Amino acid sequence: MLSMIFSYRTFFQSKLLKISETQYSSKKDTPFKQGCNNINEYLSNPEYKKQKAAFVMLTRNQEIEDVIKTLENIEIRFNQWFQYPYVFLNDEPFDELFQSEVLKTVSVDISKVKFGVLDVESEWNFKDEDVLEKNQEINVYLKDQEDRGLLYGGLKSYHKMCRFYSGFFQDNELLKEYDYYWRIEPDVKFYCDLTYDPFFEMKKANKKYGFTILISELYWTIPSLFRYTKTFINNKIKKDPKFKVGTLWNLFIKDFKVLKVNYNRNPHQNDHNVLDKFINNEHELDGELSRYVEMKHFLNNKEKLSSDKSLKEEYKKGLLETLKFAKKVPKIYDDKFFNEEFNLCHFWSNFEIASLDLFRSETYKEYFEFLDLKSGFTKERFGDAPVHTLGLAMLLNLEDVHYFRDIAYSHSSLTHCVKNDPVTGNLKNDPGQWFLENRWQNYKYYPYSKVNVIKQQAISGFRRVMAATKEGENNVDVGCNCDCPIGFSEIEDSSRRCSSKLFEMMSDNYKPKQQVLPEQVIQQVQGDYLEHIGSLISG
Repeated sequence: MLSMIFSYRTFFQSKLLKISETQYSSKKDTPFKQGCNNINEYLSNPEYKKQKAAFVMLTRNQEIEDVIKTLENIEIRFNQWFQYPYVFLNDEPFDELFQSEVLKTVSVDISKVKFGVLDVESEWNFKDEDVLEKNQEINVYLKDQEDRGLLYGGLKSYHKMCRFYSGFFQDNELLKEYDYYWRIEPDVKFYCDLTYDPFFEMKKANKKYGFTILISELYWTIPSLFRYTKTFINNKIKKDPKFKVGTLWNLFIKDFKVLKVNYNRNPHQNDHNVLDKFINNEHELDGELSRYVEMKHFLNNKEKLSSDKSLKEEYKKGLLETLKFAKKVPKIYDDKFFNEEFNLCHFWSNFEIASLDLFRSETYKEYFEFLDLKSGFTKERFGDAPVHTLGLAMLLNLEDVHYFRDIAYSHSSLTHCVKNDPVTGNLKNDPGQWFLENRWQNYKYYPYSKVNVIKQQAISGFRRVMAATKEGENNVDVGCNCDCPIGFSEIEDSSRRCSSKLFEMMSDNYKPKQQVLPEQVIQQVQGDYLEHIGSLISG
C-alpha cells in the first residue's frame, strides 16, 4: 500500500496531472529516440547493423482484410524504410488469395515473406485431444467458462492460440533463424512514424523485452496461475538454491512481507513468526505490535498489575488483548501464496518486441511445461500475456525491459498514443527506395484507409487545423508524425494502477521495500509502553 501511496505522491501530486503528462526517463529505461530521425542518416551510420529479426503474425485466411489494414499501417509507419521480413502462421494452409494480397501490400521482396502451417499435433492441439474422453473433458471446461461469462472462455481456438504463444511459437521452424521478433495482429493501428530500428536499439541497450501497453488481467481467467507459478519457483529453488527471481518480479506482485523473521527457528513457538502471519501491510504494524507488547507485559506481570489499583485498567486491557490473541486467526487473501500476491498487471502481449532467446531458455520452457501439465490452458483461460509476464519477471531485471512509449498503438478498445516531440516531431522522410511509391502516394500519411484526392485535401486541411494540439512538451512527449485518434482514452491514465507502479519502479529515486527487524520495533514499542505504565504509577 505504501508503494502505491508513494507513487501517487511522487508522480501525481495534483489530480489534474495525468500519468501521460509525466516524464518517463531514468538510468534503467528511457526512450531510444525522441521525435523523428533522418532515415537516410540513420541507415548510413557505420554503427547501424540490421538484426536477425522478423514480424510474426498468427492469423487465418478469413482475416485477410484486417491483416491488410495492419500491413498497410506498419509499412507506412516503419517497414518501408527498414525492410524486415514477415512470418505468417496458421493452423491451416494459407490460400492463394491470402498470400497474393499480402505480397501485393508489403514492400519487401517476396523472399522475405514466409507462410507457415503449424504442426497441429505438436504446436496447436491440446495433449490427447484426439482421445474422445479427453476431448469431452476439455469441452466441459470450456463450456463452464462460457457459462460464467468469461470472454473467449468457450472458444477452443482462443485457448489454443494462448497456449501456442505461451510455449511453442519461439521454436517454430520458420523462426529458428531469428534472434528477435515483433508480434503483430490483424487490425491493429500504429499512430506514429517509427524512424529508428527497435531491434538494433534493443541490442545496443542490452534490452531483452519491449512493450507498449501495461494493463490489469481479469482474475477469473487465471485464478490458479500465480499459485502454480509460486510452486514452480519454490521447486526451482529446491533444485537450485542459487536461483532467485529478477527485480522485474516486484513490478507484478504485492509483497506482504513486512517483518524480517528467521523461519529456521521453530515456526510454531517463535513469537516473531506468529506476528508475521498477522502483519501483512505496513499500516498494520503499529497496532499489532502495540497489542502484542500489551499482551506480553500482562502475561509477565499479572500479579503486579492485579494488585496495583493504579494499573487496574491496564490489567483489564492486557487480559482482553490476551483473550483476543488466543482467538485470532490470520486474514485470508484470495491469491496470497508465500507472502506474495499477483497484482494482475501484465504486459499486453499482442504487441511485443523481444529476444527469442528468452522463450527458448531452459527455465522458461520448464515453466511453460509445468503450467501445461496443470491444464491451465483448458481448465482455465491462461492467457499468453500473463504467462509471458510472470515467466519473464522470474528471469529479468527492471533494466532488461523497455517501454516503447513512442510507439503509439491501438488494438481492440485499448489505445496508447503520444504527442509529437516539440523539436523534431514533424520531420517528414521520403518513402523508402523499395517502397511502392505510386501505389501509396495518395494516402502515404493516412494509413487507415485509401482515399481519393478530394478526401485527401480535406484531411490535409484538418491536419493543419489540428497541428497545434499535436505538439507535446519537452522530455515528456516523444512522438514522430503522430495522428492520435480524437477523444481516445489513453491507457497510461485508464490503467494508472499499473502505470504508476511502472513509473515508480523505473525511477532513479526508487528504493525497494525494506523489511523491518521485529526485535528493533518491539523494543521501541516496549519502551513507549513501559513509559506509559510508569506515568500511571507515579501519577
